[in-house]
Amino acid sequence: MEKPRLRAVGYRRVSMREQIDGHSLDAQEKNIRDYATSQGWDLIEIYTDAGISAKKDSHRPDLERLMGDAEARKFDVIVVDKIDRFYRHLAGLLTALDQLRSMDISFASVQERLDFTSPWGKLMLTVLGILAEIYLDNLRQETIKGKQQRAREGLWNGLPPYGYCKGLCSACEDSNGKGYCPDFGKPNKSDGKCLVLHPVDSEVVKLVFSWYLSGNQSDASIAEKLNSYQLTFPDGFTIQVRQKGHPGVSVAGPFKKDLVRDMLNRVFYTGKLPYKASSEIGARKTKRSELDEVTLYEGKHPPLISEEDFQKVKEMRLMLGSNWRAEKPTAQIYPLTGILRCGYCGKAMRGVSSSGRRYYRDASRIERSTNCQQDTLRAEVVERQIADVLLDTLKDWTADQGLERSKAVVAEAEARYERAKELYLLGELDRDEFKKESDRYEHIQSTLSYSNPNAIITLVNSIRPALENWDRTLPIEKKKLLRMAVQAAFVRGNVIVAVQLTDSFMPLVTQKSCSCGEGGIRTRG
Repeated sequence: MEKPRLRAVGYRRVSMREQIDGHSLDAQEKNIRDYATSQGWDLIEIYTDAGISAKKDSHRPDLERLMGDAEARKFDVIVVDKIDRFYRHLAGLLTALDQLRSMDISFASVQERLDFTSPWGKLMLTVLGILAEIYLDNLRQETIKGKQQRAREGLWNGLPPYGYCKGLCSACEDSNGKGYCPDFGKPNKSDGKCLVLHPVDSEVVKLVFSWYLSGNQSDASIAEKLNSYQLTFPDGFTIQVRQKGHPGVSVAGPFKKDLVRDMLNRVFYTGKLPYKASSEIGARKTKRSELDEVTLYEGKHPPLISEEDFQKVKEMRLMLGSNWRAEKPTAQIYPLTGILRCGYCGKAMRGVSSSGRRYYRDASRIERSTNCQQDTLRAEVVERQIADVLLDTLKDWTADQGLERSKAVVAEAEARYERAKELYLLGELDRDEFKKESDRYEHIQSTLSYSNPNAIITLVNSIRPALENWDRTLPIEKKKLLRMAVQAAFVRGNVIVAVQLTDSFMPLVTQKSCSCGEGGIRTRG
């Protein structure tokens, strides 16, 4: 009786990179068909995964379908052109073959010409699997080296960040290209290696930074504004802006606050190229929060945002805190939080908001711990009062007077330090208190050294314009200025009654200011 012919199936695969390099699925199919014919097998189907890697944990739909059909006993043998078309990872390869053996499904490889059902075939299979895994590990190492070298040369790895494109306008494949970009179909701007500014998206990035730096916009409110924003070019071309999505993940569409946050954290927009390589195989991707650990190279792409503006945004986000969420329509900044105190009970005044307006309120009344008589204050009013106090200290300031004042502050700090040292050596001052005085003295020496009077002059020249144009000064700049100048301020009713200045600001106090203790001035109110 004639033995029934075996039912064979073929499996072929080619990765995206191999497709580019010219590897052919047709060549694999021909080899599989010829081999099945030479063995007298009936080839009933060929399973194909195109543009997919064979590395561990990669998702290959047709391979999964093949293993399901094997479990259903729809065929007797699987034929592949080469083992690495099936699996490159040893553990995955051996696991799959063990499953096939348990289902009584044979396996054959055309190029290796091996019978994997025999003892010698099994040994050779293990050796070939190890070699395939070594090849993949070496490929990863070489890929890491190649990406790092591109970074050293200032070239971006991966898809262009939002705001940039490859500049291949004549054959553009960017999702924000055809029907969106005014330069689509025009001559190329680049060879595709160096990124160029996208005409529409780059303007969106500039808007995002500008709106955020205004101090009254959150990530969510910026995204909301962008989703209804029409960008108009000088030639009259108008387009509704959009995000461009990620191939295989999301499509072009509306903005979300996560994308805005991503933009505001991208140092790439300053012309720098961040890169963190690892020699470890399978190393995790770098998180944005670890940006300080990333090596920054000079990029060949044009910058979109100045280094100064990027640092301002970074400082704003640190001051606002990382846990605030933009259910609020705008970001509220309270420059006097931690500084303003109640002149009656001594409690801190906290920043609160109501109907979009900012206020400072006695913490004891918020916590209902005491019934202090201090009223809630409009933030703009009390902040303006302190700005006026500071401006008054600079009214008659001169460089000579500032230099003398600086000498006096340094001398006083040195005397305090020497007294503290004596008390510490006598055992009358504990270590923590002595260290506090020592740190204070070092800080004053470094910031108020009268050997460089230009530093004080520069300080005054940077502070005075902000105080004189207080209403036009950005909220974040107000916060930086007040925290630099004021250590504590006390309010009674609607009036600032005393201000304790920081060591950095003390040399700027004029002789006409009335002293009310160390480092402080009493206001005329």
